[in-house]
Amino acid sequence: MFVKLWMSTELVTVKKSQTISEIMSLLDEHNLRRLPVVGDNDELVGIVSKQDVINAMPSIIDGSEVNASTFMVDSVKVETIMTQQPLWVGPLTPLEKVAQSMRKHKVGGMPVLESGALVGIITESDIFAAFTEVLGANVDGVRIEMIIGKKTRELYGIIDIFKRYDISLQAITVHRDFGENQQLVTVKVLGDECDEMLDSLRASGAKINRIINDDA
Repeated sequence: MFVKLWMSTELVTVKKSQTISEIMSLLDEHNLRRLPVVGDNDELVGIVSKQDVINAMPSIIDGSEVNASTFMVDSVKVETIMTQQPLWVGPLTPLEKVAQSMRKHKVGGMPVLESGALVGIITESDIFAAFTEVLGANVDGVRIEMIIGKKTRELYGIIDIFKRYDISLQAITVHRDFGENQQLVTVKVLGDECDEMLDSLRASGAKINRIINDDA
């Protein structure tokens, strides 16, 4: 999976000369948590988040800071609180690489650049949606968890069994580090020949851990 399939392309951007008040309004209006900041030629110069705004504001516990807060939101510019030179990815960056980078750098979203131009933004919510779809969470079916050997031919053997029956393979995941000589395979299938297929899986040497009917 690549970023281009899941990124948001309907962008809301801000200029670095805009005020905190304007940023707060845009974040609330569009229900966003971060906004790309662009320069005079619409080039990416930073990113500003709702948390950046919160961190910049005086504490609400101190009543003497009320006037200071009003002054800040109406006069302080985005360029003073934004993250400059933010991390970014390309449209063809694999989604798992983006997830690793977000986790490593503790960020919830990254701008997407193509040939230097801002073309989208990818967020943790987009990644959750992608993996939810790939794992087959949006469709009914039977989820089968099994343990097989780690050799490649054993996985191919399992797939060959599916091909023998009137079965639609909705999703498949492989946990190769499950054991030294074993891998954990989870498949989600839809069809009318599941009982016969399960018998064939067992006959092939697969150890079936559990079977869950997701549409039950």
